[in-house]
Amino acid sequence: MNPGLIVLFIILAVIAVLVIVVLVRTARTKAPAPGERLAPSRTAAEQEALAENFARLIRIPTPSHVDGRTDDLESFQKLQKEVEDLFPKVKDTLEKVTVDGVLIYHWKGRHPEKAPILLMGHQDVVPADPKGWTYPPYGGEIHDGILYGRGTMDDKCNIFCQLQAVEDLLKKGFVPDTDVWFAYSDNEESSGGGAQKAVDWFRAHGISHFAIAWDEGGAVVDKAMAGMDRPYAVVGLTEKGYVDLKITARGAGGHSSTPKKDTTVTRLAAFITDVNTHCPFERKFTPHVRAMFTNMAPSFPFGLRLLFSNLWLFEGLLTKLMPSISSQAGALLGTTCAFTMMKGSDASNVIPSEAYVIANLRPGFTQNAKDSVEALRKVADRYDLELTVLKSRDAAPVTSTDGKAYKYLISCIQRRFPDCGVSPYVMTGCTDNRHYASMSDQCLRFYPVRLTDQQLSCMHADNECVSLDALSDAVDFYEDFLEHYEG
Repeated sequence: MNPGLIVLFIILAVIAVLVIVVLVRTARTKAPAPGERLAPSRTAAEQEALAENFARLIRIPTPSHVDGRTDDLESFQKLQKEVEDLFPKVKDTLEKVTVDGVLIYHWKGRHPEKAPILLMGHQDVVPADPKGWTYPPYGGEIHDGILYGRGTMDDKCNIFCQLQAVEDLLKKGFVPDTDVWFAYSDNEESSGGGAQKAVDWFRAHGISHFAIAWDEGGAVVDKAMAGMDRPYAVVGLTEKGYVDLKITARGAGGHSSTPKKDTTVTRLAAFITDVNTHCPFERKFTPHVRAMFTNMAPSFPFGLRLLFSNLWLFEGLLTKLMPSISSQAGALLGTTCAFTMMKGSDASNVIPSEAYVIANLRPGFTQNAKDSVEALRKVADRYDLELTVLKSRDAAPVTSTDGKAYKYLISCIQRRFPDCGVSPYVMTGCTDNRHYASMSDQCLRFYPVRLTDQQLSCMHADNECVSLDALSDAVDFYEDFLEHYEG
């Protein structure tokens, strides 16, 4: 037989085997039908009454507190007074501590010798310009089963739902198994030191370890990815790092009527274009990202399920394609770089002798903060630019999915959201949780609220909102978590 034909037959046989293996693996990863969503525990009238109480917190604007100042705490003090009025049993039973604007509560358990647990949130919100809102951002208005307002998602909802759950449990005479602490910072949105003040307070009072440190993070997302056959609850195991860089160009200035081709601004522009066109950072599927997509793959439509259930074959292809298909998915694969601020001349007819741009990097686990900066520096050097690190920190430690706390949280999710899938998740944004990494090896990031794509797009944007049934479900979730937890 012709040797060429033999080689062809071998190649075709290998391809046929690969196709069979891929199709079999894809078929085997098909998820069973989801369970039924739990019936509401509250009537429509009760849900509206709950939301009206929550709206009282929304109507108190609490822009992020500035470190080192005490003259901007009045709004936080007003909010904390409203919390006491809303939850009288919490006020009478739990111990309250304030550290500047930070609010801390202590709920004593039956077994103080066991490691305590910590639930977190933040009182501050990002600014809101009323011009783009359908309803006033601090009006706390309810329309068609939706509560609108700044903080309805991020993050007053967590505070309200946690304390409402405690209030309801106290009415039943419930006492938790272990001590439970609640810590609500005042400047998470501005990356301030509120959470660190709480950490310092805990350590100063002999509390050095939490069995769980649970903060905002992933949520119950209606369509985590297009075409999925069920909502997914995603639990953040870690969060990416943070770097601010100043990239400066220096050169001869001059009059704009006689411009040179090589100016400070054109060099910066060429540099920015280069970075955006040719990513200087490594991209790959880390174990945590792989685990996320492996968990979600059974619920993907056939095409995506075929790709993600066969990462052994398609990982390289997906690594190249994902950043182009989805910026969110691409951000999971490595360091990202966003150019956020620029400064050149103060006059339109002057070529500046110095210009700069600010870049924000979010390093992950393929390259740490230092390596990410060096990767960008190599590009900057080609354009004779100076690079200065303004702020830098690495990604947070990764919480193990084998830990008792993670497994318990997953069991609660499966119990309260039986119609949803569950997956670990890598947060691309930042939370207060990173400050507690030295106090707990079980730092979890999960927001037990059902959110649609539209609601997710409103976070930090106009028309932030939460549905009344999702608010009610979140209270039930926290109540279930606290009632059944055993240290």
